[in-house]
Amino acid sequence: MSLKPSYIFSLLKYSGLAVGFGLAASFSAGPAWALATWIGSWDYVLRHDQEGKPQAVFARLRGEDESLLWLTCSRYSAGVERPDAVSVTAAISQKAYLGRSAPRGRSTVYWFDDGSPELSYWVYRERAGQLANSEQVLHFLEKLTQASSLVVELSNYRFETQRLEFQFDASDTKAVAERFRHDCRAISGSIKPDQVAIR
Repeated sequence: MSLKPSYIFSLLKYSGLAVGFGLAASFSAGPAWALATWIGSWDYVLRHDQEGKPQAVFARLRGEDESLLWLTCSRYSAGVERPDAVSVTAAISQKAYLGRSAPRGRSTVYWFDDGSPELSYWVYRERAGQLANSEQVLHFLEKLTQASSLVVELSNYRFETQRLEFQFDASDTKAVAERFRHDCRAISGSIKPDQVAIR
């Protein structure tokens, strides 16, 4: 595992990591900062709020044909008189236009290594597909740490499939998953257990 030095970035300079996916709610106005680290082939960013508390974490891996695999965990305001909540997602962004799906999502097939294909509903926005059910994300993350490759068949608005593949270095991926879980627990530290998506 190659662990490169960390750097502090203005969030505006590192805005490419936000990708959307409903994370805009966690980016309140005012100064904030993010700590960027490279763990092997993974990019890893931990964002802090104005008080210095961890607020969002992003892990990103490049795949074939300009595709990106994202893992995100963020604390956001659920409303004026509602407590904060935590969102955990896994997503894939790529260059082909996919359109938007219904809130329930589109059925999407993926598999790790030579394992059996798994079917789940992914929410689509423009050029990305997102696995947003917290239990499915946790299952996905667990499988990710034991795999050397991932194939995902995203489907566009005409239900034509786009096959994308990602390769993993086992030690790097385990280190990323361990750090992601740790940082996500820190992000959700002050949140009630029923509003936390990762444990």
